[in-house]
Amino acid sequence: MANKFDYIVIGAGPGGTEAALTIIHQGQSVALIEADKWGGTCLFQGCIPTKALLHASKDPLVGDLQGLFAKIFGQINAISTNLRANLTRWGVTLIQGVATFVDANRISVNREIYEAKHLIFAGGSSPISLNIPGIDFPNIYNSETIYSLTEVPSRLAIIGGGYIGFEWANIFSNFGSQVTIYEALPQVLSAFDDDIRRRLLTSWRTRSVRIETSSRVKAFHQDGPAVIVETDQTETYDAVLIAIGRRPSDAVVPPGVIKIGDANGAPLLAHKASAEGKAIFTGDFSQVIIPAAMFTDPEIATVGASEQSLKQQARSYKTCKLPYRANSKAYVTGVEEGFIKLMTDEDGHYLLGAAIIGYEASDIINVLTLAIQEKIPIAKLKRLVFPHPTIGEVIAQALDLI
Repeated sequence: MANKFDYIVIGAGPGGTEAALTIIHQGQSVALIEADKWGGTCLFQGCIPTKALLHASKDPLVGDLQGLFAKIFGQINAISTNLRANLTRWGVTLIQGVATFVDANRISVNREIYEAKHLIFAGGSSPISLNIPGIDFPNIYNSETIYSLTEVPSRLAIIGGGYIGFEWANIFSNFGSQVTIYEALPQVLSAFDDDIRRRLLTSWRTRSVRIETSSRVKAFHQDGPAVIVETDQTETYDAVLIAIGRRPSDAVVPPGVIKIGDANGAPLLAHKASAEGKAIFTGDFSQVIIPAAMFTDPEIATVGASEQSLKQQARSYKTCKLPYRANSKAYVTGVEEGFIKLMTDEDGHYLLGAAIIGYEASDIINVLTLAIQEKIPIAKLKRLVFPHPTIGEVIAQALDLI
């Protein structure tokens, strides 16, 4: 029957599209259902537009914010169109509409029933809001609605001191905004390595970014088009961005339906969703090592165990740290800010974790991710030859310190 498949995947973000392609490459039939945009939050509101904005924000001549948004979303729409074409070419059946579960094997879309041996839910996540007075005032945005801004705000408040808040603070401070980050906890970026966090905050002292920790927002008030942020004191801003994180989809999913990506829980990262989509037949998601990156200036990337977690577990370990300025290319090209930090077992035989702050950290971390994933001995890693001169040689230089 036309409406019967081996698999039906709900949600065409990174996890859903990877799952659909993995299934089709195994010779099984699959339908992919999307209620909104093909490519999901990552493509349209998260990973891709923020990186495009960060790149554009380094140009001091950018002044037309809406024109910039139009250019970026023109590119994003082209990517989405190409994604659909590729999925269709491989034989994935694409269905546009809102899916409603009938049971663990059937869904309803556009008043039609579709059936599969297996259902996969990749319904993503949504921004967490604040349940406080004034949250619905104009000029208060989240990470998905911020693209409706018509001009760069002179004064911007960002509520939330995690990676989302810091990436947006980087973008808007580059554009010329005076940014204040409000964090309810005693410190920002609490999920990151302490040394890395301290280095970033030191490097940001020259930015037009003020950080208020242990600062809980109690309410918002209107002052014409401006927004007053109330903590233990009040300050006025042209716009407010709520960036306190995201939560997995709250859709009621029948038992037996496979969840992947953000819908499957933390970490809520696009590449984690893709990895789970690729592992759909093994189902062994727990063995996948997931690196993390924050695309600020300088970049931050981490993988595996942090030094804090090793201390908390009372594990014996060794660390080594190499400054970027020890790398010839980093030094002569003016990107010497930062360092690479490695954590190994107490004998220095295996890598347990890595943290990098500096230029191209998000790319350099990939080699270290493979090393931890595959448990490659450090002695073997030291035989890896890097092209010279490259920033990536910081890995080899750091390994020589072990």
